[in-house]
Amino acid sequence: MKLGMFLLGMIFSACLWADDLRPASLTIQQVQPFAFDISWTVPLKNGVRPDFSVKFSGDFRQTSPKIARRLNNTSRENWRIESNDAAAGLAGETITIVGLRGSTYEVLLRLVDENSQTITAVLNTDKPDYVVPAIDSVEGENSIIAYIGLGIEHILIGLDHLLFVACLVYISGTRRKLLLTITGFTIAHSVTLILAATEVLVIPIPPVEAVIALSIVFLAWEIAKNREASLSLKYPILVSSSFGLLHGFGFASVLADIGLPEGEKLSALLCFNIGVEIGQLLFVTSLFLVFWSLKKLYQPLSMQMLRFPTSYSCGVLATFWMFERLASF
Repeated sequence: MKLGMFLLGMIFSACLWADDLRPASLTIQQVQPFAFDISWTVPLKNGVRPDFSVKFSGDFRQTSPKIARRLNNTSRENWRIESNDAAAGLAGETITIVGLRGSTYEVLLRLVDENSQTITAVLNTDKPDYVVPAIDSVEGENSIIAYIGLGIEHILIGLDHLLFVACLVYISGTRRKLLLTITGFTIAHSVTLILAATEVLVIPIPPVEAVIALSIVFLAWEIAKNREASLSLKYPILVSSSFGLLHGFGFASVLADIGLPEGEKLSALLCFNIGVEIGQLLFVTSLFLVFWSLKKLYQPLSMQMLRFPTSYSCGVLATFWMFERLASF
C-alpha cells in the first residue's frame, strides 16, 4: 500500500510539470530581402500564457499589427518586421527569447530564406539567444538533429504515452510478447502520425486525447483483474495496435504546434518519429533497469506485487485526465 501511494504521488508530481515542457515554436520567414514574417506559438499552462517575448538585436521595425489567437491550448501570434538598414538582413543578428532563462520550456527556432533554405535550432533556459549565421554556411543536418531531439523529448515528457507503454510492458508477460506488443504499437502510431501530419487524415484532437486517457484506464483495469483468459493479456498486440492508432494522432498534434519546415517536411517527420521510437526504447529499458535494481535490493519483489500499485496509480491519474479532457470539449 505504501508503495502504491509513493508511485501515485510521483505520478501526480510529474503531472504538474509535464505540460510546461511542451516546446514553443518561432518561425521567421523571409518574404522580401529585408522583410520577415514572424509566427510565434507558445503552449498554455492551465490556460495561462507564459511571459515570453521575441527580441531582435538589430534595427527592425514592426510593419503589421500582431494577429493573436488561441488554438489547441496554445497562444499564436503573427506579425511582420522589416530592417531599417537597407544593407542588413538577419545574418549576424541575435534573436533572444525574453523570459526563457530559468524556465522549463524549449523553443524550436526556424529561419527560412526566400529560397526555402532552412536553419533549425532549439533554444532553452541555458541558451535563450541565437546568433543567426549565413544560411549557406549551415549544414543540412541541423533540422535532422533538432527533430530527432524533439521526438525523444516529446515521448519522455508525454506522461500519458509513457503510462500506456508501461501498462503494455506489464500485460505482455514474456519477452516475445513484449517485442510483438511494442512493435504493433510502433507501427500503428507511426501510420497515423504520418497520415495526420501530412493532413491526409484529419480528426479533432480533444476527443482523441480523451480516448488516449481512456486507453490507460482500460489497461489499468485489465491489470487489476489479471484474468489470463482475457483478450488483452492473451493478445496484447491487439490492444497496442488499436490504441496505438490514436496515440499517433496525439504525436501529430505536437508536430502541428511546432510545424514542419518547408522543403524538409518528409525528413523532419521521419526524424521526429525516429526520435519518438528512441525515447520509447529508452523508457522501456529504464523500466527493466529500475525493476532489476529493486529486485537486487529486495529479492521477494515480483511483478505480481506491483500489480495493484501499477493499476491503481495509472488508472486514477488516467481517469482524472479523461474527465479533464472531456470537460475541455
